[in-house]
Amino acid sequence: MKKGKPRILMKQAIMRRMILAMIPSIIAAIYFFGWRSLFVVLVSCAVGFLTEYIFAHRRNEPVTEAVFVSAIIYALILPPTIAWHILIIGMVFAIMFGKMVFGGFGNNIFNPAMSGRAFIYICFPVAMTATWAPAAQGTWGALTTWSTGLAPDAITSATPMALLKAGQTAPHLLDLLIGRLSGTMGVTSVIAILLGGIYVFYTKTANRRIIITIIIFYALANGFLALIKAPGAAGLLPALMGGGFLFGAFFMATDPISAPRTRPAQIVYAAIIAVSTTIIRSFSVFNGGFMFSLLLANMFAPILDYGFKLRSKRKGNAGEKLRTKSEH
Repeated sequence: MKKGKPRILMKQAIMRRMILAMIPSIIAAIYFFGWRSLFVVLVSCAVGFLTEYIFAHRRNEPVTEAVFVSAIIYALILPPTIAWHILIIGMVFAIMFGKMVFGGFGNNIFNPAMSGRAFIYICFPVAMTATWAPAAQGTWGALTTWSTGLAPDAITSATPMALLKAGQTAPHLLDLLIGRLSGTMGVTSVIAILLGGIYVFYTKTANRRIIITIIIFYALANGFLALIKAPGAAGLLPALMGGGFLFGAFFMATDPISAPRTRPAQIVYAAIIAVSTTIIRSFSVFNGGFMFSLLLANMFAPILDYGFKLRSKRKGNAGEKLRTKSEH
């Protein structure tokens, strides 16, 4: 009998729910920064699919729908003015070196989207840190605009969080809530992020333990810095609402492959991300604290799982020995 052709795409219900949850952020990106944002997402998805297909086809395996989740996340955490060649290079790197070289879906150590962003962050620092398009003003936003980055006064030197870190006035909380600020195109609006975040939390699409732990530890760390009036500290609410922290907590830290599997390890993992992000954002020259913190925690995820499993096994063996002694 002839074998049927292998499926081109592997359906994954959980990944579809993640994509659905990010639609509000995509809409917000279009509204604030123009229709170019949508094309950035589409190009990212196309490049990600093609890159994974090249590897999967050679292995006679289907492309996973998870590639679209990585591609959308990657696109949404880029500046609205990102050059097309930088977008493509980062997406190819994300799938090729962040996922496929480890054996494909289920085997990668690092979050693919964040791996791609870290790569272009280092290779193209000016494009990633020094050119930001302003958010559109008015009722219709940028719905009639290709890109707000084309306006004469389009390019600003820093995001509001970077300005705050430099000692300037904190952005208005209402602006942070709505998202009418310069920044990476899909993570400026807290409302849009929460719409999707509450959905993945309620449906258990994302790990609730990681989400809750990371938010609590991040709030405690930033609250403490605000209390002692540490220089460079953003303050509790601006820190929680700015810089894409909530987007990272709901959609990136909860990646089921690169995050730990055991419960105690998940708590430690989330705490590492929260505390590291606070330290990097507050005291280093980098503003991408969550990016570096997540990749750092990804490195420790396997050994955290191993350590807590070994600890549990030793406890179980010790308990078994005590029961054996008591029986004799």
